Amino acid sequence: MTSSEIITEEIPSIPIPIEIIPSGKIPKNPNKRRKRINFFIVLFLLLLVAGILVWQIWQAKELRMVDAYDRLYRQTPITTIAQVDNTMRHFKQVGFKDLDSAYLAHSKYNTKRYKKLAKDKQFYVVTGQDVFKYVAGTFRVRDLMPKDRFYKDHIKEYPEDGELYWLLDKKVLYKLVELQNALKKKGLDKNAFVIKSGFRHPQHNEKIKGAKKSSHMKGQAIDISVGDVNRDGKTNKKDKKLVLDILEKEVIKNSGGIGRYPGTMSIHFDVRGYRARWDKY
Repeated sequence: MTSSEIITEEIPSIPIPIEIIPSGKIPKNPNKRRKRINFFIVLFLLLLVAGILVWQIWQAKELRMVDAYDRLYRQTPITTIAQVDNTMRHFKQVGFKDLDSAYLAHSKYNTKRYKKLAKDKQFYVVTGQDVFKYVAGTFRVRDLMPKDRFYKDHIKEYPEDGELYWLLDKKVLYKLVELQNALKKKGLDKNAFVIKSGFRHPQHNEKIKGAKKSSHMKGQAIDISVGDVNRDGKTNKKDKKLVLDILEKEVIKNSGGIGRYPGTMSIHFDVRGYRARWDKY
């Protein structure tokens, strides 16, 4: 084939896409975005660790104070209703109108929604070291109070004349004592449960997403977490059933509420004055 016979073939052109950036806009830098995300993750973890350390330091200080109080006062467990009454007479009581304005604002008892819960109630006044006093068994005032900023400030400063307000229906302490006594009578471990929650003012109840009409806000309820009640070395539904049966048949019966919460070791009981039962939080 001669050069004159060579047929040249045109190669088609391939369009190259060109991104047109609108005026005033800068393309996103994925590396810069990734660095920003990593920064916030590290910051969150640092704050979390710092919060845990502060909590542990605060908790350790409180436990040292408890130990010092016990060495000084040599308390004995509260095992009868008469002892509960005698202990509670130690605390001064004040009406709603005598509550500190800062407490009313913080607790939300001064709002239209919650005022009716407390306006006719008497609040116990807890001063100084009395926060560590036994009120049922070896459960202390502190076990039945919300750990809000008023409580934490009280522990931090620990003033002898510092005051905490505690709304409480004594009948719930009676039931706590009766539960422990019934466990002991059956040869079970009466101390194999801890109190998760007692009195909760409205602000604290909202914070932990409690029921809108919770008996805790009236000082009528206690939540517990059940341990190895039957002493078999395990913590399971058998232990919880033992406690529920006692509450149902001997302690609460038809005079209050019981929250059973299947699948957990938690139980709620209260002294609302009428029968109520439920399974869900």
